[in-house]
Amino acid sequence: MSEGEYVVVVPLGLVCRLYVLAHLLLGYWDSVKFYIPVRQSGKWQVSPGLFPLFGKVRNKGDGPWWAELEDLFAQVEISHYDAVRLTEVALMYVIGHEAAHAYRRHAKALEVFRHRGLVRDEAEEAVFRRFAETDADLMGTHWALDAQWIGLRGSGQLDEAGVAYLRMSYAVTMVHALYDVKRKEIGAYHTGAYCHPIVRRHLFTEASHQMAHAYPLQSTGWIEAELEGWGKCVQALYGLNKDVLVGRFGEAPEGCTHLPVSALQYNMSEALRWKNDFGRETVLYRAVRRIYWDTVDFVIAETPPVVDFPPTGRDVWRRAMSSGDPVIRTAMSMVGRHFEASKNDPA
Repeated sequence: MSEGEYVVVVPLGLVCRLYVLAHLLLGYWDSVKFYIPVRQSGKWQVSPGLFPLFGKVRNKGDGPWWAELEDLFAQVEISHYDAVRLTEVALMYVIGHEAAHAYRRHAKALEVFRHRGLVRDEAEEAVFRRFAETDADLMGTHWALDAQWIGLRGSGQLDEAGVAYLRMSYAVTMVHALYDVKRKEIGAYHTGAYCHPIVRRHLFTEASHQMAHAYPLQSTGWIEAELEGWGKCVQALYGLNKDVLVGRFGEAPEGCTHLPVSALQYNMSEALRWKNDFGRETVLYRAVRRIYWDTVDFVIAETPPVVDFPPTGRDVWRRAMSSGDPVIRTAMSMVGRHFEASKNDPA
């Protein structure tokens, strides 16, 4: 490929896992609501029967992965139509996220940052990569919803928008439920490239609601459908927890637990922690994005205002700055150095 050309590669295994997960979760659609307040404690292992979904990708010689995935798929008898639609929408969001890295030229920006001394070590590079992943989540939200609207309008199926919107919300929740299931606690995500799956899912909520307010005619019913789709998927995950508890997918070995099955576990007692962590991520995102905009000409690749964050409240900034958070301190150090360089730039 020539410079400026990109290829987005989606592994076939991801497509199949999303499809089987959609099929499995839809089996709980009409089931009785069930909630088990669980925390990860002790040694956690994936249930044997759910390993094809939530376990590590195996090498060819490590076992009959495809056969196990087929066995899991065969446990639920539902219409394949909805599972296929959910898989398509989930892939739209995943591809939008990956395409955003190319569109926003994150790799090129990192090169420029290194060259200009704005990224000097591994800690600062990790802060930029965290910004880039949140940035890609926001752009993926915009493109997935926009593509869905174009599809509805082009097919003349605008009367099906409510169902389509519900599927989008369900599918995005499902994607984040599949992500990095071994780390459950919010503190486990305070470093590295990604924030907690619950925070990432809330980024989608905030960005999509901003789009709904900006384009009310093409987003009629979105906010209600977004809540319902999220709720339906979360209830299905709770149902999956229940079946893991009773041993449907295999018993936990002594000293281990199979619960919860995913990091996407909501409970009221943790609500303040999720809110604070979301505030932390918006502070980090806006701080690094300021450098990103000022350093390289990214005018044609700006985040659409409809999926942007409003200015973070002073109380959020104050809490972030006074928390002693090393990641936030690193981000603010980068911002300060950027402003100093800007003042000394004769241009």
